[in-house]
Amino acid sequence: MSKLQKKIRDGIKKDAQSTLEHLLRDSTDDVLIEESVDSISRLMASEKVLIDDRKKLSRQIGEMRRKGEDTTALIAGVSEISGKIKQIGTDIDKQVTQIESCRKSHKPSDDQLESTVQQSVPAHLLVVDQKLDCDADTLLLASEPTIDLPEWQAFLASQKHSTVYHDGRWQQLIKANFGHDAHYITCRRPDGSLCGVFPTVHLNSRLFGSFLVSMPYFNYGGPLTSYPVAAQKMMEFAAELGTSLGCTHWEARETHRREPWLCKQQKITMILPLPSNDDELDRRLGTKVRAQVKRAAQHDLEFVIGGSELLPDFYRVFSHNMRDLGTPVYSRKFFANILEDFKAQASLAVVRHEGKPVAAGFLLGYNDKLEIPWASSLRRANPLGANMFMYRQILRTAIESKYQYFDFGRSSKGASTHKFKKQWGAVEHPLFWHYWLQDANELPELNPDNPKYKLAISAWQKLPVRVANLIGPMLVKNLP
Repeated sequence: MSKLQKKIRDGIKKDAQSTLEHLLRDSTDDVLIEESVDSISRLMASEKVLIDDRKKLSRQIGEMRRKGEDTTALIAGVSEISGKIKQIGTDIDKQVTQIESCRKSHKPSDDQLESTVQQSVPAHLLVVDQKLDCDADTLLLASEPTIDLPEWQAFLASQKHSTVYHDGRWQQLIKANFGHDAHYITCRRPDGSLCGVFPTVHLNSRLFGSFLVSMPYFNYGGPLTSYPVAAQKMMEFAAELGTSLGCTHWEARETHRREPWLCKQQKITMILPLPSNDDELDRRLGTKVRAQVKRAAQHDLEFVIGGSELLPDFYRVFSHNMRDLGTPVYSRKFFANILEDFKAQASLAVVRHEGKPVAAGFLLGYNDKLEIPWASSLRRANPLGANMFMYRQILRTAIESKYQYFDFGRSSKGASTHKFKKQWGAVEHPLFWHYWLQDANELPELNPDNPKYKLAISAWQKLPVRVANLIGPMLVKNLP
C-alpha cells in the first residue's frame, strides 16, 4: 500500500468530504477526482465486508480443527476471499493513480491532508480542553431560577465549546412560552467567579411525567466548563435537584461522552464545513446535487431571507408539515419570541412558488456556525424540488455571511433526513445523550420513534391543520 493510498484511506474513514475538499484544491479534473473518491469509498466498504467474512471463516476453521473435522472447503473459501481483498487493493491503487494524475505539481503534502481532516470540525464538537482540576470541595453549586444574564453571557463567551442553546436568554423565553421552570445550575469558585454552567429545564405533566432536560426542544446542552470535576459536580447536583423535584430522570444532550453516566447514541448531527466561496461549494456538491438544484430553479422559485415579516409564511409551511408528520407543532408565538430575543442571530428563509410559500427554514447563527433547527416543505411541492432549492440558497447565504460550518441538525442514522443531509456532503458526528435515573431500569423514549406513539401519530395526521395548530402547542410543550 502506497503512502498516498494509506493517507486517502485514513482520510475517508475520518471525513470523506474533507478529504475530497483537499484533493480538489489543486486538481485539473474535479469530476474524475469526485468519482475516484466515491469509488474508493465503495471499494473500502466492500473490503470491510470481505474482511469480516474472512474472520468468520477463520473462526470456523479453528473450531472444526479442534473437532478433527475436514476444513479443506473453508480454507479454499478463505483463499478466494483473500484474492478478492487483494484485487480491491489493486483497484484502489488504480483510483489513487488517477487522483495523482489530476493534481498539480505544487499539491499540498500528505501531512496537510491529515490536518485538513482534523480541522474540519466546529469547536463545540471537539473534546473539551481539560484544565487542571480545581478542588471539588471548594466549589459552590446552586440552582438559579433567575440568572445574572450579563455574568452568564460573559462566561459563555469565554468558552469555545459553548452552543447557542447554552445562551442565558433561553431561560426566560422557555418560561414565557411553555411555563416551565428553568433551573440554571451554576458552579463557582470560592471567590464567587463562575467556572461552570448547566442549563436545565423542568418538564412536568400527567401525560409524560416529571423530568429535567438540558436542553429540551434543541440539539445541544449539558454542562459547560473546562474543569472535569466541575462538570461531574454539576451533574451530581442535577441528580439531587431531580430527586427534590420528584423527577424520574434527567437528560443532557451533549457532543462527547462522559463517564460513568448512562448514555444513548441513537442520534447523529450532520455538519458541513463550508468553503470560502460559493463557486467552490458548487464544485464540491457533485453533478447529481447540482442537477437537482438546476431543475428546481427552472420552476421559477423565489427565495427570500429575512426576519419576523416572513413568520406568517414560515409558520404556514411548518405547521402544515408537522401535521402531515403526525407531530404537535410549536406555537407561532414561540418563533416570534426567538426572532425578537435573538435578533442578531435568528432569521427565516422562505421559498415561494407563484407567490405562495412552499418551503421554509428557521436559521440560528452562533460563532462560526449557522444552524437550521427547523425546516419544512409542503409535500405538494416535492415535484418542484423546493427543498433542494432552499437548502442550496441557504448554503450560499451562509458562505456570504462568512460562516465556516453549516449544521443540518440531528437525525437518526439511516433515516430519510440523514440521507438528504448526507448528499450535501455533510459529515455525521455522534451525539451523546446522558442520563440519571431515579428508579427506572430502562432509558426513557419520549420521541416519535417510540412504537407506542404510532397510533397517536396516525390520528394526529388526520386532524385539520387549524385544529392541530390549536391543540399542538398545549401538547408539544411537554415533549422534550
